Amino acid sequence: MLAGTGTNRGFTLLELLTTLAVAAIILSFGVPNFMDVVRNSRAAAGANELVTALSIARSEAAKRGARVSVCPSDDGATCHGSWEDGWIVIADGASADDAVPVVSELLRVSSAPAGNPAITVKQANGSSTNMAWVRFLPRGGVRAPAPLPVTFNMEIESCSHRQGRNIELNAVGRTTVEQVACE
Repeated sequence: MLAGTGTNRGFTLLELLTTLAVAAIILSFGVPNFMDVVRNSRAAAGANELVTALSIARSEAAKRGARVSVCPSDDGATCHGSWEDGWIVIADGASADDAVPVVSELLRVSSAPAGNPAITVKQANGSSTNMAWVRFLPRGGVRAPAPLPVTFNMEIESCSHRQGRNIELNAVGRTTVEQVACE
Protein backbone atom coordinates (compact mmCIF):
# COMPACT_ATOMS: atom_id res chain seq x y z
CA MET A 1 0.00 0.00 0.00
CA LEU A 2 1.41 3.35 -1.00
CA ALA A 3 1.44 6.27 1.35
CA GLY A 4 -1.56 8.51 0.99
CA THR A 5 -3.62 6.07 -1.09
CA GLY A 6 -4.95 3.80 1.69
CA THR A 7 -8.09 4.30 3.70
CA ASN A 8 -8.36 3.89 7.42
CA ARG A 9 -10.86 1.31 8.53
CA GLY A 10 -12.64 1.66 11.84
CA PHE A 11 -15.66 3.15 13.48
CA THR A 12 -16.49 6.77 13.64
CA LEU A 13 -17.63 8.26 16.91
CA LEU A 14 -21.13 8.67 15.49
CA GLU A 15 -21.34 4.96 14.54
CA LEU A 16 -20.13 3.89 17.97
CA LEU A 17 -22.65 6.13 19.78
CA THR A 18 -25.48 4.88 17.56
CA THR A 19 -24.56 1.26 18.32
CA LEU A 20 -24.42 1.95 22.06
CA ALA A 21 -27.81 3.71 21.96
CA VAL A 22 -29.43 0.76 20.17
CA ALA A 23 -27.86 -1.70 22.65
CA ALA A 24 -29.12 0.37 25.60
CA ILE A 25 -32.66 0.39 24.22
CA ILE A 26 -32.64 -3.37 23.68
CA LEU A 27 -31.27 -3.99 27.19
CA SER A 28 -33.88 -1.69 28.74
CA PHE A 29 -36.58 -4.04 27.46
CA GLY A 30 -34.71 -7.28 28.13
CA VAL A 31 -33.42 -6.82 31.70
CA PRO A 32 -36.81 -6.26 33.43
CA ASN A 33 -38.26 -9.28 31.61
CA PHE A 34 -35.25 -11.35 32.61
CA MET A 35 -35.75 -10.36 36.27
CA ASP A 36 -39.38 -11.52 36.04
CA VAL A 37 -38.15 -14.86 34.71
CA VAL A 38 -35.67 -15.15 37.60
CA ARG A 39 -38.33 -14.32 40.23
CA ASN A 40 -40.80 -16.75 38.65
CA SER A 41 -38.14 -19.47 38.62
CA ARG A 42 -37.32 -18.86 42.29
CA ALA A 43 -40.99 -19.06 43.23
CA ALA A 44 -41.43 -22.34 41.36
CA ALA A 45 -38.25 -23.80 42.88
CA GLY A 46 -39.33 -22.91 46.43
CA ALA A 47 -42.77 -24.40 45.94
CA ASN A 48 -41.31 -27.53 44.38
CA GLU A 49 -38.92 -27.97 47.32
CA LEU A 50 -41.80 -27.86 49.81
CA VAL A 51 -43.90 -30.25 47.72
CA THR A 52 -40.93 -32.61 47.51
CA ALA A 53 -40.45 -32.57 51.29
CA LEU A 54 -44.15 -33.30 51.86
CA SER A 55 -44.10 -36.10 49.28
CA ILE A 56 -40.99 -37.68 50.79
CA ALA A 57 -42.56 -37.57 54.26
CA ARG A 58 -45.76 -39.20 53.01
CA SER A 59 -43.89 -41.94 51.17
CA GLU A 60 -41.46 -42.60 54.05
CA ALA A 61 -44.34 -42.91 56.52
CA ALA A 62 -45.92 -45.63 54.37
CA LYS A 63 -42.60 -47.36 53.69
CA ARG A 64 -41.45 -47.37 57.32
CA GLY A 65 -44.85 -48.02 58.87
CA ALA A 66 -44.10 -45.11 61.22
CA ARG A 67 -44.88 -41.46 61.62
CA VAL A 68 -42.84 -38.98 59.58
CA SER A 69 -43.14 -35.23 60.02
CA VAL A 70 -42.20 -32.05 58.20
CA CYS A 71 -41.51 -29.01 60.34
CA PRO A 72 -39.87 -25.60 59.93
CA SER A 73 -36.26 -25.47 61.05
CA ASP A 74 -33.86 -22.59 61.48
CA ASP A 75 -30.87 -24.85 62.20
CA GLY A 76 -31.51 -27.88 59.97
CA ALA A 77 -31.69 -30.24 62.95
CA THR A 78 -34.61 -29.29 65.19
CA CYS A 79 -38.22 -28.24 64.75
CA HIS A 80 -37.74 -24.57 65.64
CA GLY A 81 -38.15 -21.48 63.50
CA SER A 82 -40.49 -20.45 60.75
CA TRP A 83 -41.18 -21.89 57.30
CA GLU A 84 -39.16 -19.03 55.76
CA ASP A 85 -36.04 -20.44 57.50
CA GLY A 86 -36.35 -23.80 55.73
CA TRP A 87 -37.74 -27.16 56.86
CA ILE A 88 -36.76 -30.69 57.74
CA VAL A 89 -38.29 -34.12 57.17
CA ILE A 90 -37.89 -36.33 60.23
CA ALA A 91 -38.74 -39.80 61.43
CA ASP A 92 -41.05 -38.75 64.26
CA GLY A 93 -40.29 -40.48 67.56
CA ALA A 94 -43.10 -38.78 69.46
CA SER A 95 -45.56 -40.97 71.30
CA ALA A 96 -49.16 -41.07 70.12
CA ASP A 97 -50.10 -38.53 72.80
CA ASP A 98 -47.34 -36.05 71.95
CA ALA A 99 -48.51 -32.97 70.10
CA VAL A 100 -45.02 -31.90 69.05
CA PRO A 101 -42.79 -33.95 66.73
CA VAL A 102 -39.65 -35.51 68.22
CA VAL A 103 -36.65 -35.89 65.92
CA SER A 104 -35.52 -39.51 65.99
CA GLU A 105 -33.89 -39.46 62.54
CA LEU A 106 -33.23 -36.63 60.12
CA LEU A 107 -34.35 -37.66 56.62
CA ARG A 108 -34.03 -34.44 54.60
CA VAL A 109 -32.96 -30.86 55.19
CA SER A 110 -34.20 -27.99 53.02
CA SER A 111 -32.57 -24.63 53.60
CA ALA A 112 -34.38 -21.34 53.18
CA PRO A 113 -35.72 -20.98 49.64
CA ALA A 114 -34.08 -18.47 47.31
CA GLY A 115 -35.76 -15.11 46.92
CA ASN A 116 -36.54 -14.56 50.63
CA PRO A 117 -40.13 -15.77 50.35
CA ALA A 118 -42.83 -14.87 52.81
CA ILE A 119 -44.62 -18.10 53.67
CA THR A 120 -47.99 -18.01 55.39
CA VAL A 121 -50.14 -21.00 56.24
CA LYS A 122 -53.87 -20.57 55.80
CA GLN A 123 -56.78 -22.72 56.86
CA ALA A 124 -59.67 -23.61 54.57
CA ASN A 125 -61.66 -20.61 55.87
CA GLY A 126 -58.84 -18.27 54.77
CA SER A 127 -57.55 -17.38 58.22
CA SER A 128 -53.83 -17.60 58.88
CA THR A 129 -52.46 -20.16 61.30
CA ASN A 130 -49.10 -20.61 62.96
CA MET A 131 -48.82 -24.26 61.94
CA ALA A 132 -45.50 -25.62 63.19
CA TRP A 133 -45.52 -29.15 61.70
CA VAL A 134 -47.28 -31.71 59.52
CA ARG A 135 -47.30 -35.37 60.57
CA PHE A 136 -47.86 -38.21 58.09
CA LEU A 137 -49.21 -41.44 59.55
CA PRO A 138 -48.28 -44.95 58.35
CA ARG A 139 -51.70 -45.62 56.81
CA GLY A 140 -51.77 -42.41 54.81
CA GLY A 141 -53.50 -39.99 57.13
CA VAL A 142 -52.21 -36.56 57.98
CA ARG A 143 -52.23 -34.76 61.31
CA ALA A 144 -51.46 -31.10 61.86
CA PRO A 145 -52.14 -28.52 64.55
CA ALA A 146 -54.58 -26.82 62.16
CA PRO A 147 -57.63 -28.34 60.46
CA LEU A 148 -56.89 -29.71 57.00
CA PRO A 149 -56.78 -28.78 54.19
CA VAL A 150 -54.18 -26.07 54.69
CA THR A 151 -52.54 -23.86 52.11
CA PHE A 152 -48.94 -22.69 52.22
CA ASN A 153 -48.83 -19.34 50.43
CA MET A 154 -45.33 -18.54 49.18
CA GLU A 155 -44.46 -15.10 47.82
CA ILE A 156 -40.88 -14.23 46.97
CA GLU A 157 -39.36 -10.82 47.61
CA SER A 158 -40.50 -8.24 45.00
CA CYS A 159 -43.29 -10.60 43.96
CA SER A 160 -45.38 -9.25 41.09
CA HIS A 161 -48.12 -10.45 38.80
CA ARG A 162 -48.73 -14.22 39.23
CA GLN A 163 -45.43 -15.13 40.87
CA GLY A 164 -47.01 -16.33 44.11
CA ARG A 165 -47.58 -20.02 44.78
CA ASN A 166 -50.26 -21.77 46.84
CA ILE A 167 -49.37 -25.28 47.95
CA GLU A 168 -52.46 -27.00 49.31
CA LEU A 169 -52.14 -30.08 51.53
CA ASN A 170 -55.33 -32.09 51.99
CA ALA A 171 -56.32 -34.60 54.67
CA VAL A 172 -55.00 -37.62 52.73
CA GLY A 173 -51.60 -36.00 52.18
CA ARG A 174 -51.91 -34.94 48.56
CA THR A 175 -50.51 -31.63 47.48
CA THR A 176 -51.51 -29.31 44.68
CA VAL A 177 -49.65 -26.23 43.53
CA GLU A 178 -51.34 -23.20 42.04
CA GLN A 179 -49.75 -20.09 40.60
CA VAL A 180 -51.47 -17.05 42.14
CA ALA A 181 -51.29 -13.27 42.05
CA CYS A 182 -49.22 -11.68 44.78
CA GLU A 183 -51.11 -10.09 47.64
